[in-house]
Amino acid sequence: MYLAGNEGAPPREHLVRTVVRRAPLAGAQRPRALDIGCGPGRETLFLARRGFDVVAFDPYPDMLARAGELLASEPDGAALRGAVRFERATLEDFAPTLADSAFDLVHAGFVLPFVLPQRFDACFANLTRSLRTGGLFSGQFFGRDDEFIRTAEPETMSSHSRADLDRLLEPYEVLEIEEVNRPGRIGKGREKWWHVFHVTARLR
Repeated sequence: MYLAGNEGAPPREHLVRTVVRRAPLAGAQRPRALDIGCGPGRETLFLARRGFDVVAFDPYPDMLARAGELLASEPDGAALRGAVRFERATLEDFAPTLADSAFDLVHAGFVLPFVLPQRFDACFANLTRSLRTGGLFSGQFFGRDDEFIRTAEPETMSSHSRADLDRLLEPYEVLEIEEVNRPGRIGKGREKWWHVFHVTARLR
């Protein structure tokens, strides 16, 4: 359903706006990005094209295969593939391995709600630790009204109120936060009720 509903879609607009906000690095240093739950690779491709070295991970082999195929299909696929390292992992497993101040940008596109609630705070703290001062975070959090949250088994998905987000984002300067609470679709697929906070923030 996810692939069918998102086939051919552009990179997420919130990530595009986040990259536009990024200040250039001094000297010849290439920026580094972390793409969490990279899926079929559209945001990974976008980041590589914008000059980032990208660490992209996903727990699903078919998603990683599609992401690799997407990069390989580009005319400059060899160069792009050289800028990307793919890993198979969940965020719960991968977050503790992240080095301090390793990334200039962290992208978490619609993946944080699927972190187990009892692991969420530790995972997010590890993501924050992995950002350099001045680094950017772009991602989504689900609110209490989201259909996935309302229909999930207890303690299997993470949701947040605005007050929860204010607490989580204390180390950051919040550049953009947009709350959506309305019916919509999953990509071009089935209808669902969305309650989502779209967040862009800069680590102080």
